[in-house]
Amino acid sequence: MLLRHALYYLAARGLPGLINFAALSLYTRLLAPDEFGRYSLVVASVSLIHVFLFQWLQLVLGRFLPAHRDEPQIVQQSILALFLLLAGSVSVAGLGAALLWSDPVWRALLALAVPLTVAEAWLQLNLTLASTNLRPGRYGFLLGGKSLLAIMVGGWLAWLGLGAQAPLVGMLAGASAAWLLFGLRLWRGMRPCWPAPERLKEYAAYGLPFVATFALGWIIASSDRMLIAWLLDEAATGIYAVGYDLSQHSLGLLLAVVNTAAYPLAVRQLEQEGEEAARAQLAQNGELIITVALTGAAGLAALAPALLDILVGEAFRAGAMKIVPWIAAGAAIAGVKAFHFDLAFQLARKSYLQVYISAVAAIANIALNLLLIPGHGIVGAAWATIIAYGTAGALSWLLGRRVFALPPLAPMLLRGAVVAVVTGLAAWLMANLFSNPPAAIAGGFFAGIAASVLVVLLLDIAGMRGAVVQAVALLRQSRHEV
Repeated sequence: MLLRHALYYLAARGLPGLINFAALSLYTRLLAPDEFGRYSLVVASVSLIHVFLFQWLQLVLGRFLPAHRDEPQIVQQSILALFLLLAGSVSVAGLGAALLWSDPVWRALLALAVPLTVAEAWLQLNLTLASTNLRPGRYGFLLGGKSLLAIMVGGWLAWLGLGAQAPLVGMLAGASAAWLLFGLRLWRGMRPCWPAPERLKEYAAYGLPFVATFALGWIIASSDRMLIAWLLDEAATGIYAVGYDLSQHSLGLLLAVVNTAAYPLAVRQLEQEGEEAARAQLAQNGELIITVALTGAAGLAALAPALLDILVGEAFRAGAMKIVPWIAAGAAIAGVKAFHFDLAFQLARKSYLQVYISAVAAIANIALNLLLIPGHGIVGAAWATIIAYGTAGALSWLLGRRVFALPPLAPMLLRGAVVAVVTGLAAWLMANLFSNPPAAIAGGFFAGIAASVLVVLLLDIAGMRGAVVQAVALLRQSRHEV
């Protein structure tokens, strides 16, 4: 059952990821940079409101519903009542702010952002409910249906010339229709019921402390768009958002997949064999994570010109190209921090220390953006991003090794860097042999993969050479037995 569910969730995450790349390609061809910038700013604002008001409800639902299997309706009904209260408050405040806004363009966008905030928050709550109830099929239909409907409606409206409102209407339609089609049954028979005081206190004590962590994460990931719009203009915001999303989403997805396979091994070793076994496993995991992060960033930077030619509209390409290598490097550092350095806090059960690290990184990010954007534009924002992630990564490593002895970093960095350099060089050389972007991407990708596999086996990264030899031996043995 575990494997089946894992495959379900992998498909559920993979399909929307591909659709998001398709949406990026479509909207950068149908929207002007300033329109895409306004769309990006609204999405960032919706995300901020969700972080402060709604995300903790997802955590509460995921935590307390399994713990109260004998009375699940009480938990659901309580969460439903809290959601309706928050949604009503957001609607009143948001629509009031929209009516008072002087700019008619932004007045319309803010009026659209209010129902979008509620719809997205409600969909996320339904996704949590589906996964908690072990309904991976329902989860996949909700997420995939929303993404598919969003690009269909949003793309059609963008083609008709609706501008920045087009993808937002698409997101609203997708979230609403997906729930009506696939999520309605999850709340059948449920009525809102205000939780008892002791239960409400329990929910708040568990969920609300996470708000600070979520908010700091938002500052690091999204505040630069707000500052670019303020210090430069909305067109610059749109170009920056394209380069940022392309780099972060591709590397983030790759590293998340690797971590999904690697992290449980470290936890199992800690629980079953003790700290020494966990450190040995963590060393293997860390070397793999670092190698994949550095290699992925190098490969993305090498193939960026061809990728941007295919995925991004012409008006965005030159500007996005300036920041993709920097953001890719920042994404690599962020991935190593999240999936290797931060594991020390989780294994030692001292995850609260991560809040302080995120706070320092958030402050650094804002200060550096204010300092660098006026003189260097969106490239300055990219520099601020990589420095902020680098600061967070360094602090995570320095503090993490104090609470849980992490393996030596220098050998893993050196070996990972060798793989990354060889891979990036092979991909760049092969890509430059072709003038056709699809051929350049295909040639560079396969050349990079071949080079990385060769170097990984030669250096025996994360014990891969031994694993391959063992797999070949088992295959030969099975053939002889047949």
